[in-house]
Amino acid sequence: MARTSLVNRVPAAVLSSPLHPLLSTRRLVLTFVGLRSGERYAIPVNYLQRGRELLITTNSRWWRNLAGGVPVELRLRGRRVGARAEAVREPDAVAEALTALVRDHRPYGRWARVRVGADGTPDAADVRAEVGRGRVLVRVQLPDDTTAP
Repeated sequence: MARTSLVNRVPAAVLSSPLHPLLSTRRLVLTFVGLRSGERYAIPVNYLQRGRELLITTNSRWWRNLAGGVPVELRLRGRRVGARAEAVREPDAVAEALTALVRDHRPYGRWARVRVGADGTPDAADVRAEVGRGRVLVRVQLPDDTTAP
């Protein structure tokens, strides 16, 4: 069984249940193996899908387990999907992904500390500040046989 923090257990349970449509249009459960511990971790995260690629940003340290690209398991829209994830620290790529995520889902801006203007545009200074604080992009590549929405 994968380790999930107490605060993440409820969303992870919902995303893994028949009730997943309540959350799964913008959230998924990302499961990976810790590099040093060898333990499996399951983390609910917000995502934006672009074709066969999923964009996720984080300011938590779990991304280090994905450095260099690793196989992961997703609970994506109620289905288990094997995929490959890699952490990307290049500032322009992180900023572009964070901007796209906040533009797609305004409430994500609150979690990511990015204000959104009345026209829906994420504040560029807030985005740069988040990147400067160490926010990282996690790119997940879906297999070819995964049906895109």
